[in-house]
Amino acid sequence: MQNGDPRILRKTDFARLVGVSAGRVSHMVKDGMPVEPDGRIDVARAKLWIRDNVSSTRSVAQARQLPELPFAAQPDAAAEHVRLAKERADAVALKNAQTRRELVPATEVERAWAGEWRIVRSAILAVPSRLRQIIPHLTIDDIEAIDTELRNTLKELGNGR
Repeated sequence: MQNGDPRILRKTDFARLVGVSAGRVSHMVKDGMPVEPDGRIDVARAKLWIRDNVSSTRSVAQARQLPELPFAAQPDAAAEHVRLAKERADAVALKNAQTRRELVPATEVERAWAGEWRIVRSAILAVPSRLRQIIPHLTIDDIEAIDTELRNTLKELGNGR
């Protein structure tokens, strides 16, 4: 208990002291937080109960309002605040990059690459007939072997190998 804290308080006053709603105090009482026979709350005993029983995932605002309580979440509150600030900054940076067209949707990239690969495939499949014109002494078997090898290579590329 800090110096100046009253020893016994009504629920609403205790709620204000620890930075929660009166309804939350009622829930804590229902969950086992000790109260006096008249329904008032012994501040020291209640703070000890809160320390031992209240979830360590309290909000940052609540953790700041109760610096005298050694909640496990208090050291993490600053880290969580920094993490959330970084996430917000990253989201803004991502939106800005999209606006400047530094980032494009994956579907646009896939569409562009698919078009380029169709052109490459067509050019590769045209190689055997061009070779027949450029090198007339190649036999039909030679041309078919070249065509087969090129098609097999395209098939392997298409299968992600």
